[in-house]
Amino acid sequence: MASLGSNRYGKQHVRVLRKHLSGSTQSVVEISADVLVEGSFDKAFLGPDNSQIVATDTIKNTVIALAHEHLGPCIEDFALVLGRHFLDRHRGIDRAAIELRERVWERLSIQGKPAAHSFHAPGLGEPFTRLEITRVGAELRSGVRHLVLLNSTSSGFAGFDRTEFTTLADTDDRILSTELDATWRFLEEDAIYREANSRARDALLSVFANNASPSVQRTLFEMGQAALEAVPEISEITLRLPNRHYFPADLTPFGITNPNLTFLPQAEPHGQIEAVIHR
Repeated sequence: MASLGSNRYGKQHVRVLRKHLSGSTQSVVEISADVLVEGSFDKAFLGPDNSQIVATDTIKNTVIALAHEHLGPCIEDFALVLGRHFLDRHRGIDRAAIELRERVWERLSIQGKPAAHSFHAPGLGEPFTRLEITRVGAELRSGVRHLVLLNSTSSGFAGFDRTEFTTLADTDDRILSTELDATWRFLEEDAIYREANSRARDALLSVFANNASPSVQRTLFEMGQAALEAVPEISEITLRLPNRHYFPADLTPFGITNPNLTFLPQAEPHGQIEAVIHR
């Protein structure tokens, strides 16, 4: 006899852009939203009765309509608006999991003058927030994904464990390249999220740029430690730092010496280093 286990459903990749006006100057906020709900939906799974179901089309329309009313520069605030709405308006929903990913648009500067309504996409990753909310509480996490970084020096790797299968040589000068994913958990629901996120990102980048790296593992921990020190509003941070390898090019067949100046990027495989840093 089959039985129904844990289940949820919803709408993913709901994209919406909200324009804001300030005189002749405009600004924009663009998000992609995933909303998954859990609750009393067993009748739909176990039979033809859909009376418990909130249509995924309704979920999509709710995101769009509430974005028109509430989406501003702080996506965490909008995630809380969405989560509370689904619990308040739909008694069959017990839990909502919401993730908002922001496409950042920065104002263009033309001949030193900020453009009134023209923007470009910068390269400092994809901000996101993820809310898990029930009728008894909420947990909010924010962070940044796909933040591509590279140090051309001040990175080494030596003294590691060796076996008969080890071919990697020790080095005190290598390229360190990564695509940072960072997620931090907020202690409270009433933080000034946008400002806290900025401090967390600045702390991560400062360590990456300024600290000599004996390993990606050590750099990861120092980055997380700095973020916790800079942002007392967060309780922990999860970091994922893939090691995108750049190997020195062997130019000896051409009679050329390469004093650690020319490198060959290797797409795959890559190293993967992950950790959670707590207070």
